[in-house]
Amino acid sequence: MERYLVNPPELKDARAIGYNHAIVTNGEFTMAGQVAMDGDGEIVGDDIRTQAEKAYENVGILLSAVAKGFPDVTKVTTHIVDPATHYFDGYKEVYWETFSEPYPCHTVLGPHRLAHEEYLVEIEVEVPFTDEDAAAIEPDGETVVRVP
Repeated sequence: MERYLVNPPELKDARAIGYNHAIVTNGEFTMAGQVAMDGDGEIVGDDIRTQAEKAYENVGILLSAVAKGFPDVTKVTTHIVDPATHYFDGYKEVYWETFSEPYPCHTVLGPHRLAHEEYLVEIEVEVPFTDEDAAAIEPDGETVVRVP
């Protein structure tokens, strides 16, 4: 089974620190959680709304790299530090701006802390892939790499 490694140049170079941003294989799109980080590794924003917007922007970059978009998402997993406050005070508005009917499944988890103390949100999505979807992926050797 072929695998497609997805690492857009707009995102921090994940391979340099031992992972890929996303992988498409065996009918599924699996991704690393996306946070409010720009391509230089800098944290974007210090409030939940700004961080959620950047995290979803990063998710959108990954989806676009494999010819998918937010309407294709079937599941969202969101990790929010202090969700009792942040879910309704900024995050939920960004979610509503990102998705429309039919909404994906959505799980919100409330970790004590994320990988960096300044991160407030981390987002992962799931997208099904048919054989035709996978065949439509155009590896370019940089953003998308095909490996056996």
